[in-house]
This record gives sequence, C-alpha cells and structure tokens, in this order.
Amino acid sequence: MATVTKRLICMSMLLLAVGCNTENSSSTKDDKQTEKVKKQEVKSDAKTVKFYLQREPLSMDPRKGGNRGSAIVLRELFEGLMRINSKGIPAYAAAKDVELSEDKCTYRFTLRPSVWSNGMPVTAYDFEYAWKSNLSPQTTTCYSYAFYCIKNARQARMGDVSLDEVGIKAEDANTLVVTLEHPAPYFIELTSNPIYSPVCKAVVEKSTSWCNDVGPEYVCNGPFVLDQWKHRSEIVLAKNPSYWDAPSVAAQKISFPLIEDPQTALNMFESGCIDWAGDPFGALPLEAIPRLKTHNLLQAHQIGNADWMELNTSHPLLSSAKIRNAMAMAINRQDIADHLLQGGEKPAYSILPTTLTLLKQPTFKDNDTVVAAQLMEEGLRELNLSRDSLPVLGLSFPSETRDKLVAEAIQQQWQKALGVKVVLKPTDRNAHLNLLSTGSFDTALVSWFTFFHDPIYNLEFLKYKTGSFNSTNWEDPYYISLLDLSDEEPDTERRNALLCEAEEVLMKAMPVIPICYNTSLFVKNPKVTGEGLSPIGVFEWKRVDLESGTLIVNKL
Repeated sequence: MATVTKRLICMSMLLLAVGCNTENSSSTKDDKQTEKVKKQEVKSDAKTVKFYLQREPLSMDPRKGGNRGSAIVLRELFEGLMRINSKGIPAYAAAKDVELSEDKCTYRFTLRPSVWSNGMPVTAYDFEYAWKSNLSPQTTTCYSYAFYCIKNARQARMGDVSLDEVGIKAEDANTLVVTLEHPAPYFIELTSNPIYSPVCKAVVEKSTSWCNDVGPEYVCNGPFVLDQWKHRSEIVLAKNPSYWDAPSVAAQKISFPLIEDPQTALNMFESGCIDWAGDPFGALPLEAIPRLKTHNLLQAHQIGNADWMELNTSHPLLSSAKIRNAMAMAINRQDIADHLLQGGEKPAYSILPTTLTLLKQPTFKDNDTVVAAQLMEEGLRELNLSRDSLPVLGLSFPSETRDKLVAEAIQQQWQKALGVKVVLKPTDRNAHLNLLSTGSFDTALVSWFTFFHDPIYNLEFLKYKTGSFNSTNWEDPYYISLLDLSDEEPDTERRNALLCEAEEVLMKAMPVIPICYNTSLFVKNPKVTGEGLSPIGVFEWKRVDLESGTLIVNKL
C-alpha cells in the first residue's frame, strides 16, 4: 500500500510536469488561419517581460516544486550552487569554486558572498538544511531520488540511518562538503536544479507557511523576488536588488498570468498582451502550427523530451517480449511526426534523447510491419494463443488533442499490421494518473522530460518495478546489475559502455515503446532577448530583456 501511495504522489508530479507539453482539449479553432499577416503596433513597458503559466506552480518552495512548470518560476526566485547559463551549461552561481577529490566522490564547494532577499547571508548551513530536509522520511516529496547519488541519502530517506550520516556537511558558513556514494559526472549539473536550492533556515524553521504567499516571510536568493501572487490569476516577479549578480539582470519585472487554454495564449500573443506563446509555458494549438511555419514565426528546438508508450507487462499478452517488440515495430513514427504533430518531431528509437543515446544503431526499425507480424506469430505460439483469441487491449491517454491523435494513429496501425484490437481510453490527467500509479491499464501514453543531461536518469527510473515512476511492472536482474556497475565505474568510456549495454537490454525487452522525440515549439516577440535553452529543455531567464520602443507584433 505504501508503494502505491508513493507512486500515486509521484505520478501526480509527473503528469503536472508534462502537462505543459500537452494541448488543452477546450482550445477553440482559430478562425483567422487564411488571413494575411497584419502588423499591429503595441506599446509595452520595456522592462516588464510578459510570459504566462498554464497552471500555478505545485509549490513556491523549491524543495517541493520540482516539476518543469514550477521550475520556470522557482529557477528565477532561487539559486543553487550552480546555474544553467545562456549557453545551456552549468556555471558558478551561489558557489564561486569547487574542488573535486581524486576518487571523484567528494565535492568541496566554496560559497561566494551573497544575501537572502531579507539581507541575511546565504550560508552553507542553509544548503545543508534544505537538502537534508528533502531526505527526511517525514517529508512528502517524490524528488528525494534526485539526491540518492549522495552518500547515505537513500538510506536516510528510508529511515535506515540518521540525517547526520548523510554526506552533506557545512564545514563553516562558506564551505559545503558533499560526499557521494559513487562517482557521478552529472552531479554538478544536478546542483543547478531548483530542487538543489537552499532555503533560509532561520525563516523556514519559524514558519511552515513561509512559502504560501507574498510577504516578508517569502525569502529567496535568486535574480528575482516574488512581487505579486494573485492566486489562480497571476504571478509577478521583480528584480532582486540584493542579488549578487544584479547588474546582469536586465528586466525589472517578469509577469506570469495564468492562461490554461493554448488558443487563448496564442491570441494574447498575437494581440501583444504577452511576449511569448508555447513551450515552456504551454502548448501551441496543433492547427496553428502550419500557418505559424508559413509566416516564419515558429521556433523549434530539439530538447530532451520524448513521447512513449508504457506497457503493463503483467498483462498476459504483454508479458511476451516478442509481442512487445512487434507492437513497437508496427508503429509508423515518421507518419505520426510528419502528418499529425508537424512541429519537427523525430521518430524515437530509444527512451534516451538523441543527444544522450549510446546505441550505435537502433534495435528495431520504424514501421517494420513484416518483421512485426513474424514476431507477433512467434509470441502468440509461445503463449499458446492465436489471432482469433487475441484479447482486446486498452490504450489509455490524457484526453488532450495531441495525445488523442497519436493514440488514434497507433490504434489503426496495430489493427492493420498485427490484428490487435485496441479500445481507446481517454481520461483527464488525474484519472490517467490513477491508472498509471495503480497499474490499472494495458498500454498508456506518457511524455517524459530528462531531469539532467546524462543517460542514467532515464535508464534509472525503470531499474526496479517498485520504482516511483515505473508503471510497467518490468524488472530485469541483468539490467539492474549493469546500472549498479555503471555507478561504480570512474572511467567515462567504460561507464558509457555499461550504460550502452543497459540501454540495449531495455530496448530489446521493450517494456516502454519510444514514439517521438519532441521539440520545443514557441513563438516570441522578436524584441525579447537574452533567453537561454539547454539541451534538455531548461530555459534560462536571468538575462532576459525586452528592447525598448514600439513593438511590432505579428497578427495572423
């Protein structure tokens, strides 16, 4: 029961995280698709950049708001030891220096002089307090796993050791020493995630409600402070005059009105009410993408996000790896990418993004219906089944337009190539969450963002069938051993070889069927400058600016 409850919480976080990558089904069709481009002049405050959010952050506490949507705001309010810079790579932030031990397991961070928004100094004790609080068994969070590369972190979370035994120690106010369980080449990047932010220990210990509203209790250390928070309406950030690198922060304010509907967001962009529409704040309406392309307004960037199909391997039919592979090969990804999604998506042959996959060549071919049919027959014989006795499979998915189109396409492709009858089961996000967390599904569409730029993150979540995000009920001892060996391997080349083999094992077992690598699709005011985008889709707004003067907004 505890495992199901934990998975329920974590899948809730996952769905909220990917919600900004889906389209709201209530979007109304734009009736101006055939109009010529018009020019509309709009006066704008050159120092207020106007973005938006599809929904409120999960929490304004960086320890709890770990999903992508929440991180948009939290990344500007708080700052960890490192920060993703405008080039998309980690750079020094609250830390000014780091020393790495010879065994690559101990990091000694030296903090730069900086202060909280209330004037108190930011100290190593604040970092130790924040990180360890995420590992307390009493803390309700599903992001504690992000700290498990730290010595005794997992054991502390399970209650097997005390927090004092965790490898996080403030030697003094300016020195934080972190000891890892094993070499982790991705650890520096991890410390740039909002989950790794400090919190002001003196404030948080006095009030459990410190992060619930605007006020003197809401203390942060990032380039911006919380200026306004009209719940379920708008969040406004203002430049933090106490920030250590304040001269690099150009915008005086960033506003985030809440806009749930993608079409409404696009309309507001076209009217000059906001400066950006689309990723990472929400989706663009699918029907608008062709015309945005035609008028050269659409920006598309490959990011570490993929759509895939999770298969419940406890289902009698899906217990066969041959049948799972047949279903993977029967999907025409290229057709889905080119004719349904139309945003520059690419066929996916692994759960790892193209920048992280270690496979020299895919383990299967796209739309390989001949081999798929052969594998299907072999799998059925091994299960003592025939095509006439095939059970009907359910395909669960969130009921947004994008997912509906993908699900319908796969339904038709499986029926045609394999004779598998599929019943579509659209639900709202919460219901979809319940199906995934309890294993009450046959097949299910999922969208996934990579947490950091290393193969281990995507591979790790399928390590154990009891894992917080593993809904497939699949587990393989050899796969587990490969990941364990990779953790202990200090040599990069040998580590990559182990991870490559693990990736191959996973893709041959096929508990998860890759479908498409997604793109970051957005339109923006051409006068918005200074944003950064990392390979995994992390946007950086610290240096964002809006050029002064009259804005020319493209109105379609």
